[in-house]
This record gives sequence, C-alpha cells and structure tokens, in this order.
Amino acid sequence: MTASARSTWLIPAGLLVLSAVPVVAGGLRLAELAGGAQVLPDGDRIASPPLPLVAHIVAVTVFSVLGAFQFAPRLRRLHRGWHRIAGRVLIPFGLLTAASGLWLTVVPARGPLDSDTLVAVRVVVSLAMAGSLVLGFAAVRRRDFTRHRAWMIRGYAIGLGAGTQFFTQMAWLAAVGPLTTAGRTGTMTAAWLINVVLAEWIIRRRGGAAATGPAGRGHRARVDAAPARGRRAVSRSAGGRGRKPVPIRTETP
Repeated sequence: MTASARSTWLIPAGLLVLSAVPVVAGGLRLAELAGGAQVLPDGDRIASPPLPLVAHIVAVTVFSVLGAFQFAPRLRRLHRGWHRIAGRVLIPFGLLTAASGLWLTVVPARGPLDSDTLVAVRVVVSLAMAGSLVLGFAAVRRRDFTRHRAWMIRGYAIGLGAGTQFFTQMAWLAAVGPLTTAGRTGTMTAAWLINVVLAEWIIRRRGGAAATGPAGRGHRARVDAAPARGRRAVSRSAGGRGRKPVPIRTETP
C-alpha cells in the first residue's frame, strides 16, 4: 500500500476506532430495550422513554460511522458525488443526534450523578452541534467549501464526544476510583473540550481559519473580482478602437 493510500484511510480508521465504543454500547442498549439480557449497568437513560433513546442511538451510529468516511481526502476528491449524497444523509442524522440528546437531557429525570453543571454543558453541546451543522449546510449552499468543511469538522467533533468520554472516564477510574458527581461532570466536559480544541487545531492547520474572518472574506472577494475587472477594462478599450479584444492573463497575489 502506498503512502497516499495509507493516509487516505488513516483518518477514517481513527475516527471509526473512536466511534466504536458508543456504537457498541448503543447496540447493546438496543438489545436490552428489545428484551434481551442486561449487559450494561443501568444508566440514567435506560429508564427514559424508549423512542427518543432509540432515535438517539440510531442517529449517533449513522452519524459517527458514515461521517468518518467524509474526512478521507482521496475518497472525497475522487468520489464527489458520493460525498454529496453522504452529506445529505449525515446532516439530518446529526441534527437528530443533537435534538434527541437535548431531549434526553432536559425531559427525563436526572441520573444520580448528573449535576446542574453537567446538564448545562449538555444543553450547550447539543445546541452547538446543531448550530455547526446548520452553518455547514448554509455554507455549502453558497459554495463556500472552506467554511463548510470547518463547520462540519466542528459538528462532527462534538458528536464524537462520547467516544472520547470513554477514555477520560477510564483515566479517572484508574487514577481516582469510582465516578462521583464531580468526576462525571469533569470527565464528560473534558472530553468535549478535547474534541473541540483538536477540531480547531485541524481547521487552522489546514488553512480553514484564513477564510472564516472578515479579512479573509474581503481578500477572497477582491481576488475573485480582479480578473473580471481586468477583462472588462481591456474589452472596452479594444472595442472603442475597433480592434478585437486582446486576451490577457491576470495574476493575483
């Protein structure tokens, strides 16, 4: 396998590994809800109404697994049609993930280790995920692919928080012991922060930040407009003298 091929699949493979824990746990929870043997310890959501819980598990599974392949650079370049079709599937499932997560946070009774701070964090995270996906969709409708990519990275990173929470909670269990209210709040919040910081680092490392500010937008507009202005000016000048317009090359810095 060439280095290019390895790099193509390295990103989705890592994201699938991170998604494995919540996907497997969700599958076991669905089996329990269907009447199977209890495998997982009772969590705060096992007693929740089953429909929102099932919707959340299914949406998270589709969003995390299918979304992993959206970040394979070579796959995205060579199969743009597939990338667009998968995106049309991902955004609704991502919004369903955020909406069902918000519902499961504010409507059912809290779990014994859920603090007010954790509830507030979950609400903010759900709204931030939904907002990122909406902004990403709006950007691609404007054919602003740089901002589209940046917002989708943010939304996906937030949605993958449960995978990182497995590792932060394992670290707590190894270093401190059983989870407490403070430990649950801290490990879950830390996982989302880790994902968000990593997402911002990736966006800026690949130049996404350059187009997110007003200066970047103005610079791009000026660069795009410069060739058109040059062509129009030459056409008018040549037309006034009765000669055929002379094509020119306009180079932008």
